[in-house]
Amino acid sequence: MEAYAKAQGYEVAEWYIDEAISGATLDRPELTRLLNDAGGKFAFVLVAKMDRLARDLMAQLWIEKELLRGNVELISVAEPFRGQDPANVLFRQVIGAFAQFERARIAERMAGGRKQKAKAGGYAGGGAPIGYTSTKGAKVLALDAEKAETVRRLFELREECPGASLEALAGMMNAEGLTTAQGAIWRKAQVKRVLDRREFYTGTYTYAGIEAEGKHEAIL
Repeated sequence: MEAYAKAQGYEVAEWYIDEAISGATLDRPELTRLLNDAGGKFAFVLVAKMDRLARDLMAQLWIEKELLRGNVELISVAEPFRGQDPANVLFRQVIGAFAQFERARIAERMAGGRKQKAKAGGYAGGGAPIGYTSTKGAKVLALDAEKAETVRRLFELREECPGASLEALAGMMNAEGLTTAQGAIWRKAQVKRVLDRREFYTGTYTYAGIEAEGKHEAIL
């Protein structure tokens, strides 16, 4: 984008970069700062591609409209259909719609792959529950022997003290010096999360309405 700006004779006034935040959300600090600065600080906003600004077409159009309210023109380096004449507006919308459609297809294929994996009892993704570890490329979660004992102890305490609150159970775990997967003290939210996964810890894997015998080693 720097090369494009230089070729057009533009001076870069500011960079707005949301590190490690998905373009699928509008709740981004740098995007908010950009919109707040529009209307005096700069005349143009350059983006590499429209879908880098926002994944959703309606979100793209909303951002562009907000910028126009401050007399700021949005320019995509990869999609040089500038201006507000009907033809260019239509081109940008068509490109945005196709990009959104392709992302939806990719997400659909990925979801289908996860469901097939779940049907076979494999772990479909996400952070590994306490008691297990996941390795990139591995199809089955590996047992974490130390944390597996922690999980067993929590369920033992639940059976020994059936009337205890989640907060009380967390206190018992902390009193015994047991920690969460991250090595932190237990709180009621973590206790509930583990207790709610009883079926998983007994060897049953559930994902998106699919229930199968898990390939992971049961803890309970």
